[in-house]
Amino acid sequence: MDVDWNRKSAAGKAELFASGAKRVPIYARIWRGRTKAKDFDAYAAYLYEHGVLKIERMEGNLGVQMFRHQVGDVGDFMVVSFWPSLDSIRVWSGDDLTRTRHLEKDPEFLLELPERVTLVEVCANDWAISGGAR
Repeated sequence: MDVDWNRKSAAGKAELFASGAKRVPIYARIWRGRTKAKDFDAYAAYLYEHGVLKIERMEGNLGVQMFRHQVGDVGDFMVVSFWPSLDSIRVWSGDDLTRTRHLEKDPEFLLELPERVTLVEVCANDWAISGGAR
C-alpha cells in the first residue's frame, strides 16, 4: 500500500485511505462470538493464543484486532482481520470467503457456532498514524 505521509487529515494526522494512492481496496473479515460470563477471561486468552496469533502470522495478513465486551451473563467477542485482497483471505478461509473457521475448543466455549463472518471493504484508517511515524 502506497501512503503519502505528507497529506494531512482535518485532525492533522497523516491521511491514510485504506486503498492507498492506487485506490485498490483492502478488506476486513469480521467474526463475532458469544460466551458465558464465567468463560469470558479464559476464552479471551484462548482466542488470542489460538486465533489472533495464528491469523497474524498468515501470509498476506495486514493485521488483526480482538475486541470483547461483557453484558450481564454474556461475553461478546469480535475479531477483525485485515487483508490486501480477496485472494489473500483465501489463505485462511478457503474459497468461501465468509465461512467461519472455528477453533478446536469453540464448541466448549461459545454459546452458538456462527456459520458466517462479515466481509467489508475498508475505506479509511488513520486512527493510529500521526506525523508520518508508525
